[in-house]
Amino acid sequence: MPTLAQTVAGFLAAKNYDAATVSRCAFWVEHLGDRELKDISPEEFDEALIILAERGRLKAGKNRKTVRTGKPLKASSFNRYVGQLGSVYRYAKRLRLLPRAYIPPTQGVEREPETLRHDRYFTPGEEERLIDVARLVDTRWGKLAAAIRVAFVTGLRRSNVLHLKWGDLDLAVGTATVGRTKNGQPQVSVLTPSAIEELHNLPGRKDPDAYVFAGRRGKPHDIRRIWEKTLTAAGISGKTFHSLRHGCGSALVNGGASQGQVMQIMG
Repeated sequence: MPTLAQTVAGFLAAKNYDAATVSRCAFWVEHLGDRELKDISPEEFDEALIILAERGRLKAGKNRKTVRTGKPLKASSFNRYVGQLGSVYRYAKRLRLLPRAYIPPTQGVEREPETLRHDRYFTPGEEERLIDVARLVDTRWGKLAAAIRVAFVTGLRRSNVLHLKWGDLDLAVGTATVGRTKNGQPQVSVLTPSAIEELHNLPGRKDPDAYVFAGRRGKPHDIRRIWEKTLTAAGISGKTFHSLRHGCGSALVNGGASQGQVMQIMG
């Protein structure tokens, strides 16, 4: 039976994970890495959680080393640490390193309540309102409504949305492919019928190398002015284009998606 450290090494090698995932895995390896997977008890897991809570938040220090801040760990971060170990156990089950009936120590741990910051994301109702206003305000460029819809339904970052080319889209199947995301991995996002309809109404679909959201010179359009104008006209303040990405994640969670599914969908 492999140890937790050996299993984590295989888990991380299977995909190019971000630094936060690697850091969370490193915590579990540090405190439980020498234990065989099946032998880690709920009591040992709880003891590690106490250490995590006492450690609190970290920040980047000199020579890229992390140091303690003296501040308590956020509820969302606590939940991610628990979920991370749960992901390692699910990985082990997929490889048949553990029997299907095995119950990991992470099961049954109550999630810490997370405070929802409504100023960080658009709700579906706000997205629809923003699109309605964009159709009225954006009379020259004429593509902001479509950009908003694509960003909200896919969760893609602004740079990814604005750098989409027609060759990246398959409107018949309903997908948008980003060659490289923040994590360096290709991402295929699903387009809803409403997003496909918006894209069908845009010009330039015959050239696969043309940017979908191009400006007059054929380069990705600078949307800052028209975005701010639309926000003001819609009576919305304190939100950015990136808030559409947060809105996508919130909608997925409210629809029953797990943290792992949200991470996979949003790249």
